Amino acid sequence: MGNARSKRILFRADGNEKIGLGHIVRSSALAYVINKNYNCRLATRCKVPEVLKEASGVFDHIVELPEIDFLSEAAKASEIFSNIDLIVLDGYAFDTAYQQELLRQKLNFFSIDDIHASDFYSRVVINHSGGLSPLDYHAQPGTQFFLGPRYSLLRKPFLDAARARRRTIDNKNCFVCFGGADPSNKTLEILKNNDILDQFDHFHVVTGSAYQHDKELMEFSSSKKNISTYSSLSAEELVSVMQKTCFAVCSPSTLVYEYMSVGGVVFLEQIADNQKDVIRYMVEEGLAFLVKDIGRVDKNQIRLSLEKQSWCFDGRSDERLVKVFDQYFYSREIRVRRAVESDMQVCFEWANDASVREQSYNQKPISLHEHSDWFHQKLNDPDCFFYIMEIDQKPGAQIRFQVNGIDAVLGYLLDRKMRNKGLGTSILSLGIEKFIQDLQRPVNITGYVKDSNIRSQHSFEKLAFVKTISTEYPDSLKYTMHYGN
Repeated sequence: MGNARSKRILFRADGNEKIGLGHIVRSSALAYVINKNYNCRLATRCKVPEVLKEASGVFDHIVELPEIDFLSEAAKASEIFSNIDLIVLDGYAFDTAYQQELLRQKLNFFSIDDIHASDFYSRVVINHSGGLSPLDYHAQPGTQFFLGPRYSLLRKPFLDAARARRRTIDNKNCFVCFGGADPSNKTLEILKNNDILDQFDHFHVVTGSAYQHDKELMEFSSSKKNISTYSSLSAEELVSVMQKTCFAVCSPSTLVYEYMSVGGVVFLEQIADNQKDVIRYMVEEGLAFLVKDIGRVDKNQIRLSLEKQSWCFDGRSDERLVKVFDQYFYSREIRVRRAVESDMQVCFEWANDASVREQSYNQKPISLHEHSDWFHQKLNDPDCFFYIMEIDQKPGAQIRFQVNGIDAVLGYLLDRKMRNKGLGTSILSLGIEKFIQDLQRPVNITGYVKDSNIRSQHSFEKLAFVKTISTEYPDSLKYTMHYGN
């Protein structure tokens, strides 16, 4: 792949007192974990000095954008975002029309999302909300999805905290925060609730740089000895405050992922429409509770909550996210072409590899004569779409689609040297895109995977396949993608 640091990734995110600062916080967190390998830049309309100052410590360069119509911005993307290898979009303004305009200009882009409201044209979608699958999205057949809190967008202090997380409850102090803006002043509403005040010994209240209700908060808290207030904290300072508390009352935003990395009993209150997926998932899974449940949660619920938090927030989401980008840039160097006569020998060697035979439904070794007959039959079959993936100008994988009416069954395998690198999803994605481009009509694509083949299952599940138990083959799963119908 060459010098990875030479690859330029531009993050497109905004933040202010109306929309909050979550998009920039998330983008900054992601940029931090990949900026050792990639040149990261930020393009933003944000004017909040504290936010831009913190971002300058993460990004190689910050581009301040004018306040123009977003579609007009997209139309000028090639000019505004010149000399960029990849754009990462984080914001609700970067909708279907915006993405289509980037696509028209042949720009490559990912999306950081949390509401799955638009049709997506991104190569990759990252959403650390839990309880979702690729089937919750309307996207392109080859779009890859990295979903759930195992892909949490966390800044370094929180990743470090997760590796030494709290595992027991030893105080009744409460952390209160509703993000960087809290436009409805939910913070003060919580503090004025006597039922909540009676449950905790001390409150550590944090507001952000876009918070507009400082005067009201200070007037109220100054008369209370058990309320400490903080404003515009750095990530390190925020971790320190969180570690003083074993309980939290906050919004289901990036903030709750940060608190759960430290570890504690969390009570949630939704303050924005885009938070409904997070709050639903966290409450249903027992990771957190609703504010109305304060005082009603027992010790066993707390124990289970902390155990689940430790699995979701293990301090290794940065490693997973780096792999997403590394695999993407590696896959861009893969050439997909139709199989030809000269590929017969390498396909024969792949087919007889011991691990391939183990995962095949017919595990007997294949003779060269059998393979030759089969290979030539497939090359001459108009309903067989047989592709070779070339890596460094050498065959590295194959994927084949056998069409029967509106259905197609796929099979794929990788050269031994290409295995265990997490490339299965990329091979599927590239193959499916090429197949649909060549077929040019609606089709149902099906793949079968043995129960024992966990790696291949993970590859399918990062794409928009429906998973069912196979009735065609024993001890197997069936993955089906419906395209254009």
